[in-house]
Amino acid sequence: MNKFLNYYSPSWRLKKMLLYMKLTIILILVFSLNISATGFGQISFEARDKTIRDVFSILEKETSYRFFYNDDLITVDKTVNMNVSDLSIDEILEELFESTELGYKILENNLIVVTPKNDPFQLMITGRVTDATSGEGMPGVSIVVKGTSIGVNTDLNGNYSVNSASPDAILSFSFIGYLTQEIPLAGRTKIDVRLAVDVTALEEVVVVGYGTQKKSDITGSVASIPKERLENAPNQNIAQAIQGSIPGVMIQTSSAGASPDEVIMIRGRNSILADNSPLIVVDGIPYSGSISDLNPNDIQSIEILKDASSAAIYGSRGSNGVILISTKEGTEGKIKISYDGYYSVQRFAFLPDYMDGSEFYDFKMKRFPGAMTASERAIYESGTWTDWIGTGLRNGSSQQHTLSASGGSNSTKFFLSGNYLDVKGLAVNDNFKRFTSRINLDSKVLNWLTIGSRTQFSFDDRSGLGPDMSDLFQTNPLTKAFEEDGSQKIYIWDDDHYFGNPLQMTLYDNIEKSYQILSNNYAIVDLPFIKGLSYRINTGVSARFFNEATYMGRNTKIGLEAKGSAETSRTQSNNTVIENILTYTREFGRNKLFGTAVYSYEKNSSSRNSLEANGFPHDFLKWYSSAQATQIVPDYSFSESVLMSQMLRFNYVYDNRYLVTITGRRDGFSGFGSNSKWGFFPSVALGWNMHNEAFFPLKEIFNEFKVRVSYGLNGNQAVGPYESISRLGEYNMISNKQTQAGYIPSRLGQENLGWESSKTLNFGLDFGIFNNRFFGNINLFKTNTTDLLLNRSISAVHGITSITQNIGETQNTGIEISLHSRNIVSPAFTWATSVNFSYTHNEIVSLYGELDENGKEIDDVANAWFIGEPIRVNYDFVWDGTWQLDEAAEATKWGTKPGFVKLKDFQNDGTLSAEDKRIIGQQDPKFIWGLSNAFKYKGFMLDVFIHGVHGLKKENTLMTDETWADVRRNTINKNWWTPENPTNEWVVNELYAERMSGILGAIYENASFIRVKDVSLSYTFPKTFIGKYSANNLRLFVTGRNLATITKWRGLDPELDSQHQIPLQKEFVFGLNLEF
Repeated sequence: MNKFLNYYSPSWRLKKMLLYMKLTIILILVFSLNISATGFGQISFEARDKTIRDVFSILEKETSYRFFYNDDLITVDKTVNMNVSDLSIDEILEELFESTELGYKILENNLIVVTPKNDPFQLMITGRVTDATSGEGMPGVSIVVKGTSIGVNTDLNGNYSVNSASPDAILSFSFIGYLTQEIPLAGRTKIDVRLAVDVTALEEVVVVGYGTQKKSDITGSVASIPKERLENAPNQNIAQAIQGSIPGVMIQTSSAGASPDEVIMIRGRNSILADNSPLIVVDGIPYSGSISDLNPNDIQSIEILKDASSAAIYGSRGSNGVILISTKEGTEGKIKISYDGYYSVQRFAFLPDYMDGSEFYDFKMKRFPGAMTASERAIYESGTWTDWIGTGLRNGSSQQHTLSASGGSNSTKFFLSGNYLDVKGLAVNDNFKRFTSRINLDSKVLNWLTIGSRTQFSFDDRSGLGPDMSDLFQTNPLTKAFEEDGSQKIYIWDDDHYFGNPLQMTLYDNIEKSYQILSNNYAIVDLPFIKGLSYRINTGVSARFFNEATYMGRNTKIGLEAKGSAETSRTQSNNTVIENILTYTREFGRNKLFGTAVYSYEKNSSSRNSLEANGFPHDFLKWYSSAQATQIVPDYSFSESVLMSQMLRFNYVYDNRYLVTITGRRDGFSGFGSNSKWGFFPSVALGWNMHNEAFFPLKEIFNEFKVRVSYGLNGNQAVGPYESISRLGEYNMISNKQTQAGYIPSRLGQENLGWESSKTLNFGLDFGIFNNRFFGNINLFKTNTTDLLLNRSISAVHGITSITQNIGETQNTGIEISLHSRNIVSPAFTWATSVNFSYTHNEIVSLYGELDENGKEIDDVANAWFIGEPIRVNYDFVWDGTWQLDEAAEATKWGTKPGFVKLKDFQNDGTLSAEDKRIIGQQDPKFIWGLSNAFKYKGFMLDVFIHGVHGLKKENTLMTDETWADVRRNTINKNWWTPENPTNEWVVNELYAERMSGILGAIYENASFIRVKDVSLSYTFPKTFIGKYSANNLRLFVTGRNLATITKWRGLDPELDSQHQIPLQKEFVFGLNLEF
């Protein structure tokens, strides 16, 4: 009779797995036969020349005990002699194993497991995990012995078996989308578990500014970035994580490169001239630094405050919305070490088809054959023309590495991290490096006192300049980039020394470095004399130092002609914030109260000194020898401002049904006029959790149905520190060859100058269906912004032509929809979808208040601002195609001919005038959306994220043949008009073909696009594998970014501001996440 023991021996790893399987089968058979032996108190038998194996058989025949052991243990074949009379089973086994290395363990049901004495006992636990609703087995459920690295996953039928060294251990059962269960063994060897769907999202706590609230208690429009966008996507900065994730939030990549620029707007453009960027708050303190300085791996959560009620707590700076960023904190327990890293390769997503040397030669010979120079002809005939774009671009790459540690006790917790980012952009010499380090501490010093710190240091290095991309794209290809020895040519065109080398900036000596320290520190005092009352003081200090210097030596055209040229600047900015926060939280009966009072002080200062110098004696010392230059122009500037604020907020919840939020903030800003230093910004919001009403008829369908409404006033503090006071400008004179200081009026003071004010009405609905199988929210909003900061023209009698005043009004209306669906939720496979849409209509309601003879307010045509139209529109003559051969007579009347541009004469008066101009679409999008689909099978996960922008038009500046009169510049290939190709798409290749009546026609194109933003495939290793190496998590991933763009735009990219810049990159990222 062969028996098998659950025994682990390092030399028999493969056999161990087989033994586990055999033992599992035997255990199932034993239990299915319901063998339940009862032991005997005293046992007697005699064994002569019997093996230990034989003794086991005798005991099994004489008693109800059953033995399990490893059949490969040779010691069970040892011969023994025993004469047993009235002994217990323990006494018999002690005597039997006395001269061996065997030990034993008696389990329930009289099972005896025999193991080596020096091998730890392993108890096998088996069972099945099922769905609490359907009763089906759940594969892929993670089962971990708590406090150890031992863990397994359930099989396809939900069955599992796991070993434990202790009968008192605790098993943790977890699966995405289900509630985690922790079950003590209590000596049991079989445990079946039913997992329930997690519907606790409604109780999620979100940051709302100066505190947190349960999601179910929120009355305003607050949106959270999905954690998957923060954790699973390899983001270089937080703007990349936000883009397309939240309805109503527009993130535009206005320029590409190693350190791209992003424009952020929430719910459209409210202001005409003032800044429309949202306020960014990091760990409770307003942040004025660059978002590129924040390490995305340090971010715990991002919340967006969009309506007046939620943003009113920030008063004069909340009208454009607020982005709340919370960094990671330590957690109680053992120290966790995490590494997150990736490496990526980059290539341009799209390049316009610029003419090569042969095409340029043909183009020039048709357009202006007499202008072809000898050097151009020689290069053409030799076929050695220059691919300027190829010389200035390269394959890019990036790498990012983050190492962090977190942990702590019940009194002190910490989070530490260090990050290194190195990006080599697509343009030659376009590089960006970032080093960041962070330490977050929280310590409960006393029962009533907690202190903490959020401190980050960052260093950015953008040293080195890439080529002039505009010149690179448009430089004549029939020129030379390099000398015979490989050095750059200073003058690329032998017959025309006007042009320098578009690569010359790569030879500039350049440093561009910045250092920033950001430290937010706090103390919380729980006041003992009133339950629920606490006081918190926040102190934030940030300092940023920026150092930039450029030297253009004699190996470049600019440096050669200036005999060396240098530009240097150093800027230091400081921010200090002190906030006193009093909070009161109390629950009694069905009532919840949450009150907040804030008194804050903020000071910002900035100083800058710069120097321009030309005419150096040599290039050796670069800008360090500026004192020896023949021309030196220094410049200095300084600014300082102070903001003082008081805020009260009151939240009340009754019976988890009725919700009220009332907020009032009073701000005083030093930059405003003496008559308008202070402003008051109130708001009110109401909420109704209808699903908690007894009469609600759809309780079986809706687990959440909350209606919200809010109304309030916010401000836009968008003036400079000295905008409201009269100022003088520098106007120096020369007398007797000496510079005499002089000043003239440059600005008239405005004692009534204040902030722009935005009143917002918001209606919202939050819903969840079938235990949040499908959930989302809908928001309708209307924002009227008044007291716009505009420059009104005045008489020039004072030498000043305009003053800044609070005049004008705009209006934004829109709808936002966010939907989330768990399409398939099964133990083996899950599929989840998130989609968001937003539509925004923007228009100017009033400008200067000046009326025409019909009582209609006058537009500002010079600035293309029109009453009833969006703020940013295209206002120009309308391209009406190309004059065709059958229109030759009509074209002659206009002084033009077939093949030339035809502009629309709306007045039908035979002339083109300002009255023929029309609004040709708007420059800001009307409709933006994002769609994310996540598929998970066991450890594999595929995430596809698509982003769309619609309803905008831009001038395509590449659609032009303005190559200068004698064709000295390059352009893209086009479908040129010819008599044989009478297209309306473009004009004939002739000088002035783009002009009609002396007016240059411009093409405006639909800049809408759909972009496959991210496609990520990842694999998370099972805990059974990584547990052997003391790891808690190991995830490998590959991500494709900007893989495809669907658009009618014919330029470089519809998202970029300029079409003559570094192209948007297509990127493939390879990385891993590891945690111990």
